Amino acid sequence: NKQEKIINDKIIKWTQLWIGDAKGIADEYFKDNPSPLISYQLYARYKITNRDDIISFYIDYYQFTGGAHGITNRVAYNIDVATGNELKLEDIFKKDFLYKDVINNEISRQIKKDPDRYFTGKDGFNGINENQNFYIKNKKLVIYFELYEIAPYASGISEFVIPNKIIKENMKYYKV
Repeated sequence: NKQEKIINDKIIKWTQLWIGDAKGIADEYFKDNPSPLISYQLYARYKITNRDDIISFYIDYYQFTGGAHGITNRVAYNIDVATGNELKLEDIFKKDFLYKDVINNEISRQIKKDPDRYFTGKDGFNGINENQNFYIKNKKLVIYFELYEIAPYASGISEFVIPNKIIKENMKYYKV
């Protein structure tokens, strides 16, 4: 299947770049220094979160190369089962739906419930973007932000479950 190969190649490329980056950090640091007291760590794990009209899964790439703590990057994939095409957030909604406004309002509402977890001002939440990270879990849309993107490390990867009642009539995929 052509689409399957495209997505697999994308995953392999991202993973190889990630490994190469960590290897470059190690090579640069250890050329003039002794071996580390704590070994560098890399691991990746995936989680399938939806299997209906859209196959959703993400891969968490964890990297520790010294310092106070490691860092995790989450890369999500959302695939239309019928076509095999990878979906952007806008693809799951009907064309005339102002999905950004609805989602931005909902995320802002959720942040106001626990504002101390998030950065404020220009470093805080300023709306979703064209390539917004998301996945489907338990038939619900989850918008997420990487570590440090809108919140400090201690807050973890920031996830916002968008209630189906505010988007349902405007979805192209009915099992979401």
